Amino acid sequence: MLTLANIYTSLPWNNFYGWGGFLWYLLLALGLFQVFSKAGEQGWKAIIPIYNLYICFKISRRESYFWLWGACTIIAALLSWMSGFWLFFWVQIVAWIFSIGSVFLLADMWFNLSVAFGHGFPFALGLTFLNPIFIMILGYGGDQYRYGFRRY
Repeated sequence: MLTLANIYTSLPWNNFYGWGGFLWYLLLALGLFQVFSKAGEQGWKAIIPIYNLYICFKISRRESYFWLWGACTIIAALLSWMSGFWLFFWVQIVAWIFSIGSVFLLADMWFNLSVAFGHGFPFALGLTFLNPIFIMILGYGGDQYRYGFRRY
């Protein structure tokens, strides 16, 4: 039987992973606030989940890749969902291909963001795998945005 206690304990913020995810996103948003400010963007854009990723693509001068990343992600999610209904193995393989493409587009964006602040490949690996920590280093460190301010 479904009780109010069961519903309350199943909410995402009532378990370890919910709090960990919240802390992860909070650190990311705080670091991105400073990164966006250094790049001439408004800092509040760091709070909005998908929009902050769009601004990261924009700062790293890969703005058109954002749309390609979004398409790859949506197609991979739909194909993965559909593979549960269809018994065709190729649907799952194609979903994996789109997922891997999405990961590579994000890694390319993190690499170009690293280059935009004067770093190289090792820092891009840190941005990819330990994102909030390296975003905080990028935002609160002494690095300057090298492409100049881009106000439109």
